[in-house]
Amino acid sequence: MNFRWLEQDEILNLVNPALKAKGYAELGFNGSCECGRALPTARVLGAFLDSGELIETFTLQMLAFLGPLLKHDTDIRDSGETSRQMATIMYDFLMSAKARDFIVIANSPVSRRLCERFQMKEVECPVFMTKPGGAA
Repeated sequence: MNFRWLEQDEILNLVNPALKAKGYAELGFNGSCECGRALPTARVLGAFLDSGELIETFTLQMLAFLGPLLKHDTDIRDSGETSRQMATIMYDFLMSAKARDFIVIANSPVSRRLCERFQMKEVECPVFMTKPGGAA
């Protein structure tokens, strides 16, 4: 067995159809490098049998992570209008950029309400995180 990072055409022709068949979002490509190829918004590690058959993939996805939303002047009171406008502008940008997915950690009531406003779904499964060195 051997392991290697998949090339763009392998992602498009092997991984994306498998993702689509399982109901997952396909992996995207954004922009281009000097070589003229699109840059992946993910890397895919493939496990291949010695015969060359792809038997498993493991994907590192580069998803947009929104936050934090910070109020720098706590004396300004606008009933959340600035936050709502900023969230709308950010959402519109993500839609125009064709972001495949994005994540928000809603650790405040304001963030939670903004997520609900855009009909985001709360994750109902375990989410794990780590920081360099392994400390959470």
